[in-house]
Amino acid sequence: MSAIVASVLIGAAAKVGAPIVKGLLEKYVGGAASDIGGMVIDTIAAQAGVAPEALPSLPAKDLEAAVAAAEAQAPQLVAAWVEQQREANRLMLAEMEKGGDSWWTWAWRPAGMWIFIALFAWYAVGLPIINLLLGLLGTGERLGLIVDVSTMVTMFMFFAGFYMGGHTVKDFATKASEAVAAWGAK
Repeated sequence: MSAIVASVLIGAAAKVGAPIVKGLLEKYVGGAASDIGGMVIDTIAAQAGVAPEALPSLPAKDLEAAVAAAEAQAPQLVAAWVEQQREANRLMLAEMEKGGDSWWTWAWRPAGMWIFIALFAWYAVGLPIINLLLGLLGTGERLGLIVDVSTMVTMFMFFAGFYMGGHTVKDFATKASEAVAAWGAK
């Protein structure tokens, strides 16, 4: 969402006396809308009967009416957003507790992300700085990479695929094998 749309909506919220909507827009809408900021903008657009991108082109009176109507729904939006966050946290905790003593069943994901962050930082920042310092000291030697960029990106994409979709593939394979077994039992 552009800054222009946000400023138009914040101005309309201030004008009609919608402090909740104004506060949410000021806090949660920047270059890109966060979850709650997007929900507020979508609610205002729904009240106005237009797409969110069309909000700045609305007449001021219609925009102010839509913001005022959204203000009445703002407490429900905040409650829905809080519940969404609560469920996301509950899901993460349940996943961590599922392993019991087997902490490795969930710890590989954050550990892998930190490893890849360190690898990319080394490649993009650490190695060039060390090579610069070696050059300034007059040595003819330079450090090189063991793994080239395309291989590192490929490794990261495999990791991300397992991180985000590995369970989906495993679940699909389990359901497919159960379906085949059930079909064969007939």
